Amino acid sequence: MEGEAAPVGSVIGRATRETTPAGNTPSSAMFWLVGFAAWTALALLATMQTAMSFSMRGQPIDWPRLLAWRAIDWYSCAVFVPPLLWLVRRWPLERSTWPRRLPMYLGATLVATLTKYGLLFQLQSVIVGAAARKERFSAVLAGNAISELMIFWAVIGVLHALEFYRRYREREALTLELRAQLSQSQLDVLRAQLHPHFLFNVLNAATVLVHRDPDAADAMLTRLGELLRHALRSDPRHETPLREELELLDQYLDIMRTRFGDRLTIRRTIPTAVESALVPTFVLQPLVENALEHGVDRIEGSGCVEIDAAREGDSLVLAVRDNGAGERAGAHEGLGIGLTNTRARLAALYGDAAALALRPRPSGGTEVVLRLPFRSLATT
Repeated sequence: MEGEAAPVGSVIGRATRETTPAGNTPSSAMFWLVGFAAWTALALLATMQTAMSFSMRGQPIDWPRLLAWRAIDWYSCAVFVPPLLWLVRRWPLERSTWPRRLPMYLGATLVATLTKYGLLFQLQSVIVGAAARKERFSAVLAGNAISELMIFWAVIGVLHALEFYRRYREREALTLELRAQLSQSQLDVLRAQLHPHFLFNVLNAATVLVHRDPDAADAMLTRLGELLRHALRSDPRHETPLREELELLDQYLDIMRTRFGDRLTIRRTIPTAVESALVPTFVLQPLVENALEHGVDRIEGSGCVEIDAAREGDSLVLAVRDNGAGERAGAHEGLGIGLTNTRARLAALYGDAAALALRPRPSGGTEVVLRLPFRSLATT
């Protein structure tokens, strides 16, 4: 092949498929079809180039023989791509190894060149006859060895690029998998932290009622058992429809009504259109608990907790408001384990796409506003 470097581009499809983690061999008929088409296209281009050269010199063109010879020339080059690929994958030229392995590659390309032209020389004898053959093997080899070596080294360069890209993709996939596993573990730990924290607060409230109102304490502990069976169920999901989250919250509020009695009023504004939206599991309970512990419980008289949900564009906004002590509770107290844990869960689940804000209300009390991407069961 007189100085043609086109084989480099034609091996990209082969090397891309063969450098997959599944192994060195192609895995589909489509790959073979594309590879065959690529080498055939190169053979046709080389045929046209030679025919134009003959035509300009006024030489006759034997199209069948010319086409057959160019096809053999290019297909015989393609035969060496799989062994070169095996060499690249087994002993790649890396920064720390190339001085030792470079002679191996030089030897491999020399052997490939000698083998190819040895085969072509014999095929030429069959096609045109030994008596009609005018060139000797040494002359054929001398006239084409340099260009053939350049082509093989170009192929080796492309195969190295594809091999290193394959390794990069494998490392990237492993990094993503490890990151996902770490995020899953963090979510599991954060979710597990909520349960003992919530349990401690409810048991503490029940302890207060034991001496003052034993029947109310008994009812609270009964409801607590039902709530714990629901909250601690073996469910790997970290998201749940808002409808189910509200049902879980209702069980918690039943317990709190036993504790606060007529002092507690709950108001909910939840449009039906957002009830199917996915929210982090057990996300509302810490927000409501924060409103009760740091708001309603610290005032004399009745307290009110408002729970709102609304869709704003591509976001779901959840808000929990109380008419309690507000800033008098202290900023650091309003960011206990419940809200800190919730913020960490949001970061693990949604990254920068979610946010939690705690701020005082102008009319008194505090509100916690949670914003997260709107996704529903119908879109997942």
